Order: sequence, then C-alpha cells, then structure tokens
Amino acid sequence: MTALHQLALQGFLVALTSALILVPLCAKIARRLGVVDKPGGRKIHANVTPLLGGVGVFLATAAGFATLALFEDNVDGFAMNLPQLKWVLTGSVIMFLVGLIDDVFKDSMAFQPKLLGQIAAIGVLMWPYLSTLIQNGGTAGQWAYQLFFLCWYLTIINSFNFSDNMNGLMSGLSVISFLAAVVYLGSSDSERSMVLAIVLCGGLLGFLPYNFPKSMIFLGDAGSMFVGFWMAWAQFDLSRGFLDVGPLLNMHHLLPAILIMGLPLYDAAFVIVMRAVDKRPIYLGDDQHLSHRLVRCGCTRTEAVVILWGLAIILAAVGIVAAFAEPLWQYLLFSLSFVFMLAVTRVVMRVEAKTKLSAPGTAELTDDHVAGEGGS
Repeated sequence: MTALHQLALQGFLVALTSALILVPLCAKIARRLGVVDKPGGRKIHANVTPLLGGVGVFLATAAGFATLALFEDNVDGFAMNLPQLKWVLTGSVIMFLVGLIDDVFKDSMAFQPKLLGQIAAIGVLMWPYLSTLIQNGGTAGQWAYQLFFLCWYLTIINSFNFSDNMNGLMSGLSVISFLAAVVYLGSSDSERSMVLAIVLCGGLLGFLPYNFPKSMIFLGDAGSMFVGFWMAWAQFDLSRGFLDVGPLLNMHHLLPAILIMGLPLYDAAFVIVMRAVDKRPIYLGDDQHLSHRLVRCGCTRTEAVVILWGLAIILAAVGIVAAFAEPLWQYLLFSLSFVFMLAVTRVVMRVEAKTKLSAPGTAELTDDHVAGEGGS
C-alpha cells in the first residue's frame, strides 16, 4: 500500500467513524427541533422521521477532509492544497445550507428559491473563471463552456436529489458512482479527486446503516445536494476535452461519466419525460420513479433498492470500460446501455400494469420512506 493509499484510508476511516457516531446524534437533535418528515399525501412512510442525516454526512466528510489536510505532508508529491479548493469548498457549504433550509422549512419553501440557491452555490465555484471572462471578455466558446459547467452541476445535483426517494437508494447509488470514479481517477493525474471521493464514500457508508433497510433518519436535501455537488466535481475530470474542436464537439468525453452516474441520470430523465407527457410540473415529486414502479410490481422496498443498485453497478462497470476505450467504442457502449435501460423500463412497466390488473389495490407502496424525491 502506497503512502497515498494510506492517507486515503485514514480519511475514509475518519469519515466512516464520524458518521456512525454523528448520525444518531443528528436524529435526536432533529426530533427535538422538529425537523422531521411527516407521513401524509404521497409520503406514505409509517413514522415521523428526522431529516438531518445530511448534517451528519456533512460533518463526517469535513472531518475526513481535515484528516487529509493534516497528514498530507506524509505523502511525497501529493498536496491537498485546500486554499486552492476554497471556491469548491465554499460552494459545497452553500449548497449544503440551501438544502438544510429546505429541510427545515420543508412545507413552505418553493422550488424556485431552492433552484436559485443551487445556482448561487455553483456560481461561487465558477467565480474565478467568470470574473476573468467578465473583466477580459471571452469568446463564444468560453461562455458556452461556462453554461455547460452550470448545466452539468444542476443536472447531477438534482438527479441525485431525485434519487433520494426510498431508503438507502441515493446513498448506495452515490457510493457506487464514487467508487467507479475512483477506478478512473486512480489511473490518471487526478489523485486529489480520487482521495476526496474515497472520503465521501466513508461518510455515506457511515450513514447507510441508519437508513437501510429500515430508516431512523433521512438524508434530506442538505445531504443529497451536498453529495450531488461533490459528485459533479469529482466526475468532471472525466469530461475533459468536451467542446474542443472535433467531431460532435468531442462529446465522447462525457459518456464515461454519464454511464458511471447512469442510473440516477436515467431515472431523473425518465420521470421528467413522464411528467412532461402528463403535462405536470417537472419539479413536483411523484411516485413514478423506477423504485416506486418496482414496488408496485410486487418487490419489497429492500428488493427494489437492491435491484437498482445492481443496475447502477452494471452501468458503472460499463462506464469504467468506456473511460479507457476509443471514442467509437464509447458511443457504442453508451448506445447499448441506453437501449438496455429502455428495455428494463419497458419490462417493469408491463409487469406493473399486469399487477394492477390482476390484483387492484394490492401493490400499494408500503415503504418506510417512499416519496417523490429529495427526501420529501
């Protein structure tokens, strides 16, 4: 084991242990403060459940990051260089706070202020680049890249936020995506991104026992948006070269990352399309996610989540292969994966329809945590 791997392991263990200790404390504090998710409407979990799991993950991750900064001198040629990351760290804190405000004012905060908060957090991250363009001017391509950067973050943050609709689902999907990214990042010049991804895995794995299969606490928007922010940052290394001059703007640079995050991105796109077809607002949660449909097919909540974890692992594995493949193979792997997910969706929807016809009312969702998205 190299010194860098030892440092990553230290950060992972600190984040894991901290989360195991802090998450139950956050649950007690949430109950005392009344920051809870109540059953009712489309939320059919049986019990009032605390919403501050994201606080525990945030604090545990911060402890892991601090460990990396404290012991980085033991690794020759490696530097966390936290001052260089100040805009990323500040943006992630703002994103966490936006989610926390949404958790605290769950019943009164509209979608628009949350979206503006997300844009503000991403804007802080982008500020060093935006300020240069504003002062010195920039080409249309440079401004287009900044627009892509904003859309990249918003898409990933909200896709993972959407996936927080059943016990353990979002946390498990995040761990799978982070670990898949680590495989790629460990073979490139992105050692810092790799180490930070490992620490985030530690914080999420420390949270998971309290959320799956039974849930004593929910991650909440504070946790899902914070994790989604760092997911977008870690995966961005896979997109280098996109929008360069070349066939299709070198779009193949995006495909490995899209595959690694394939399940939450596909599910978010699927429900948005379904809402658009039904002429419903795309930001209003519902029970049309693949997780909900699997339960209506007769799966238990645990089975539904494990099935989706399995699909996520398949897509992530293909994404790892695509990261080391030639562009033509990347397009082929992406196309095959998309067709595969369409086929899975078609099968699930057919079984769901047959279940409803054969036994009306018997396929009701009975999960402890089944909601539209965002832990709501």
